[in-house]
Amino acid sequence: MPPSEAQKATEEMAKRLAAFEQDAAQEIIDAYEPTEENIRKRTAQIIAFAQKRKLPPWQIARMTAMTTLRAQVIGELAIYQSIVNGIITIRQAGAVALSAQGTPMIANAALPQGITLDMLDNIGIRWNMLPAEAFNSFVGISGDGKPVGELLSRYGPENATKITAEIRSGIVSGKGPRAVAKQAQKATGVPLSQALTISRTEINRAHRESTRLNYAANSNIVKGYRRVATKDATTCVACIALDGTAYETNEPLDSHPNCRCAMVPATLQYSDLGLDIPDAPQPPGAQDWFNNQSATTQQKMLGTKKYDALKQGKISLSDVVTTKSNSVWGKSSSVISDKALGL
Repeated sequence: MPPSEAQKATEEMAKRLAAFEQDAAQEIIDAYEPTEENIRKRTAQIIAFAQKRKLPPWQIARMTAMTTLRAQVIGELAIYQSIVNGIITIRQAGAVALSAQGTPMIANAALPQGITLDMLDNIGIRWNMLPAEAFNSFVGISGDGKPVGELLSRYGPENATKITAEIRSGIVSGKGPRAVAKQAQKATGVPLSQALTISRTEINRAHRESTRLNYAANSNIVKGYRRVATKDATTCVACIALDGTAYETNEPLDSHPNCRCAMVPATLQYSDLGLDIPDAPQPPGAQDWFNNQSATTQQKMLGTKKYDALKQGKISLSDVVTTKSNSVWGKSSSVISDKALGL
C-alpha cells in the first residue's frame, strides 16, 4: 500500500526542514574554521617548544603556556559559541515559520478523501492560525528551557580541558610532533561536532513543538498525532520501533539528539462528520520497511547481538527501546544496550 497523502505531505515538509538544517550546518562549519586554525597554530607552537627543549613531564604540566592555551581556547570557543547561538536562533525562527506554513497543508492532506479544510470552514469548523508571539518560547531556547547560548557555553571549559590534556599527554608519551598534533586535532574537532548536534536537535525541536502547538490549537480538527520515522539505514532502530505511536496533542514527542521523526496529525474522519463511510487503512510503517531490508542492513542498524536475538525470536523490535529523562533534551527515547537486554 502506498503512503497516505498526509505522510507524503509530512515527508515533503521533512525534506524542506532537512535542507534548512544543512544550510545551518554549513554556516556552523564555516564559522569554526578560523577558531580551529587559531587553536591549531597555538598548539603547534607549544608542541615545538616543549619537544625542542626536551622538557620533563612535570615541567610540561606546569608550563605557563599550557595554562595560557586553555584560557585562549576558552576565549576562542566563547566567540564561536556566540556565532553558533545566532545561527541556531535564526534557523529556529525559520523552522517555526515553516511549521506555521506546513501544518494546515499537512492537516488538509490528512483529512478523509473528499474533505478539505475549506469545506470544514463552510460548516463552521475553522483552522485556527496562531499569532507569531505564541511561538516565542521555541526560538533561542533549548530543550531544557534555557537559552541555547547557555547550553553551548557549558562545553567551552570542558573542551578546553580536553584539548590541553591531549596535548600534554601526547608530549609526555614521547610522540612526534605530527602524532601529537593529530591527537590534539581530534579533541579540537569535538566542539564542532557538539555544535552540529545541538543545531540539528534544537532546530528540529522548535519545528516539532510549534507543529504540536498548532495541532493542539485546532483540537476541533486534529485529535492527536502519530510518530513517523525516517526510513533509511541511518535512522536509529528506537525510532523505527516507535514509528506509528499515537500521542495526544499535549504530549511532546519523546525524541533524542539528532532525531528526525516527524508528526502526522490524526484528524477528523468520516464517522466524526456523521458519514457512514469506512475509514482508509493506515499505510505500512517503518517496521514493515525494516523487515524488508537485507540482513546486512538490519544487522548494521541493530548490532550483531540484537540482530541475532531478533532472528531467534528472543526479542522484538519494541524491546530495543528505552526512554529516559535527560536534563538537557527532556524525555528521550534511545536504543537499549545489549547488556540491559541480557545479551
